[in-house]
Amino acid sequence: MILDFKQPELSQKGIVDQVVREQDIRMCDQSFGNLFCWAGCYRAELAVWKESFISRWGTRISVPLGPQRREMLESLMAGGTTRFLGIDEAYKEWMEQAFPGRFVFRPQRDSADYIYDRQALETLKGKKLAAKRNHINYFEQAYRWEIRPLGRDTLEDVNRFNNWWCAENACLQNLSLRRESCAVRRGLDHFEQLGYRGIVLYADGKICAFTFGERLGREGFCVHVEKADAGIRGAYPMVNRELIKTLPAEIQWINREDDAGDAGLRKAKLSYHPAVLLMKYEAEVQE
Repeated sequence: MILDFKQPELSQKGIVDQVVREQDIRMCDQSFGNLFCWAGCYRAELAVWKESFISRWGTRISVPLGPQRREMLESLMAGGTTRFLGIDEAYKEWMEQAFPGRFVFRPQRDSADYIYDRQALETLKGKKLAAKRNHINYFEQAYRWEIRPLGRDTLEDVNRFNNWWCAENACLQNLSLRRESCAVRRGLDHFEQLGYRGIVLYADGKICAFTFGERLGREGFCVHVEKADAGIRGAYPMVNRELIKTLPAEIQWINREDDAGDAGLRKAKLSYHPAVLLMKYEAEVQE
């Protein structure tokens, strides 16, 4: 078996989307939109074989997904691959059953995805989320605000705001933010082709936040990007809540990705009290 790894192409979207939907994948990093946007910024590559696929990030290889996953995994191990990443609890259990005693697993807390109940994010009910409601109440009273769909009519505003955000946050001096900015621009450039869904928040006629993501699994949505003017109180929780309100009724859970080990991001994501912390593992072949 020869796996042809290359930058993801839009023609591969159908296969990846089908696997993610049929297997009810809940990891954002395995969505096609995520792979495509990071391709030119973080050496993300994709290989499709029959009705299955596998991703590679530089020298790090994720486990294969799809009906041929066992064949692909066996082929990779035969070829000398000894480490795999992107493994959630369900996949870990399958590997332990399919290859008993063959792998040792190490949890990767920094890569764990934060998954929230859709209704909880939409209503923000309860004492635990009172601070979020207070910030939103302040925003609603302090500004004349408006929500617009992210699309052709708002892309120019969003690109301009994203450039401003990067300047404010010194993206050029931070490798992680520089890569993220690259991925955001790639996502905006192919917004409709990738099937993204997003909104733009305006305060007193000026853009102050935007966010977008894509369908994930059977009943989920992955929020890939959320940017706001930190100087405007309530902009972040406001754009977060308003995006959820626009989603189809069948969406029941929201994945807001991992925190990459960033202390500030971890605090922010935990403050919304996730329903599930989707742990991921790295697996190494035991000789």
